[in-house]
Amino acid sequence: MTKREWLKNRIREELAQHPKIDRRTLAGWLAQGEDRRVLEELFFFTEPSEFVHLCQGIMQDIEMSFPSLSGGSQESWLGFMAEFSIWLQSYLPKWHLLNGDKDALAAVSERQLTALAARAALLIAKLARDATGHVGTLTARWRRDIASRLAAESVPNPQQAAAALVGEDIGSYLTRMTASLRSSNARRIAELHAKGETPTEISNDYAAFLDYAMLLGASFVTCNPPLVDIAWVADPERWNPVVDRIVRENPGASPEALATKVTLEIVLANMRLLRPVFLLTEGCTGYVSLQVNPKNHDNASAMVSEATAIYSDLEKKLGGGVPNVVFKLPATHAGLIACRDLTGQGIGVNITVSFGMFQHVEFAQAIQEGEAIVSTITNMSGRLAFPVRDELLGMLGRLAKNGIGEAELREAAAWSGVAVVKRLHQLMTRRGYDLGRIKPLVASLRVYEGGAYERLPTPIPDISEVIGVGVITIFPNVRRAFDALPAMKLSPQAVESPVPKNALDVLRHSEVFKQAFYVGDPEWLPERDDRFRPDHVLCLDDEADVLEWTPVRNTIAEFCKSYDAFVKRIEDRRQLAGPAVV
Repeated sequence: MTKREWLKNRIREELAQHPKIDRRTLAGWLAQGEDRRVLEELFFFTEPSEFVHLCQGIMQDIEMSFPSLSGGSQESWLGFMAEFSIWLQSYLPKWHLLNGDKDALAAVSERQLTALAARAALLIAKLARDATGHVGTLTARWRRDIASRLAAESVPNPQQAAAALVGEDIGSYLTRMTASLRSSNARRIAELHAKGETPTEISNDYAAFLDYAMLLGASFVTCNPPLVDIAWVADPERWNPVVDRIVRENPGASPEALATKVTLEIVLANMRLLRPVFLLTEGCTGYVSLQVNPKNHDNASAMVSEATAIYSDLEKKLGGGVPNVVFKLPATHAGLIACRDLTGQGIGVNITVSFGMFQHVEFAQAIQEGEAIVSTITNMSGRLAFPVRDELLGMLGRLAKNGIGEAELREAAAWSGVAVVKRLHQLMTRRGYDLGRIKPLVASLRVYEGGAYERLPTPIPDISEVIGVGVITIFPNVRRAFDALPAMKLSPQAVESPVPKNALDVLRHSEVFKQAFYVGDPEWLPERDDRFRPDHVLCLDDEADVLEWTPVRNTIAEFCKSYDAFVKRIEDRRQLAGPAVV
């Protein structure tokens, strides 16, 4: 048995050992305020043949018991019913209840879900009439929580926008919330995935608000020190006490060790949210990407030591379960060594600080030879496009003599990351790689607006033109911009369509792009196109030169700066924490 098969068996065993939960137990959890636990049990672990009956029973119990509850319990149960109604109309049932692999007679239909949602709406209206004093408290809480999410989505005046979304009563909130879920373009990609029409998974490129992203179909999380820091800042009421506890319990720990412990808490919270998806798909998805210390980008042994120690710790925290985590490693020479070591142990990786085929092909081969169930190779499209754009704009005077204007340069640069992703997908497919195990992942998305970009198929080609790739990870503001676009015709295999010839004709003037696009290895691309051969062809063995390549240099510098800021925030918090635990 291979390591990968052994890991898969452990995941299957964990799912098989999940206890069968009855209606009385669910009612007890609900009485204890464990709303999320009840929802996860219903939507992820209840057999489809029993789901409708169990939901009807829970609603019946709530209706009968509600009048005799205390005020606090009435508010809690009313809030639960609101969440239950939203879950019913979200993407979440697709993971289990509408699983096409199950017996068709046992599966729950869309019509049954709609009927349950209608019954839930009637019950919520009745309960709200009997508990009018709690409606204001709930809507105020929803406005506060949604305002935080909308701020992450870069919405102007998020408090006002949240108030408009929630309204003054529960019925208005549910109507508007479910309408926004149904109209989401990101969710439409997830729906294509559920139907088996595209392999593309949607990922939350953020360490917070995963619960909302999951309603749209997100099944992956990418994070790094700045994003963990953002999650802390976004929800200080939740995370300040956690950080304070960690600081008090580890008085002699280095700042870096404290940063790791804080990161683990936030990552583990996201892992637990995705755990049911991970188990239901036998480890094919449901991962959180955890970045190792970016300052060790040139130290393979340090990266391996950090990753294996964290992996072991997470196993313990999950009660011996296989951690649904992949470790984000830089696409450097040291990162390649670490990748081979970790995937050889069956530990998944997510390759970052990666922009070019000379990086991608090396890591694809290393992952192919490893034993991890799933790993990803990231192409940081926007972080490539902007240096390409700046380089081309610096040539504007010369290129203008060839009839290439500023608009053409900007438009071509917007295609640069897309072009690399399409080439990677094409060549990995040609080589017969398992794209369910080695997933190209598109990150660092950009929104292109203005006259220069009118000829782009959409303002966000980093999404629309790469559907068909393994994972697209989306920052909240980009997801909102994508969802705000009119419903568009999404091609499930857009990644297989060619980049416009006129864009490539412009891009061949960029040394940054040529370095990213060029494939010199004849095993990968026998029909080598020397139009895109850069003046100096990089390879990972040229460690110093790779680290000086503009996209790599800029990204590592930013990651290290953000990491230092995150560590400093923890150090500052240390000064405010109470005495050490004896």
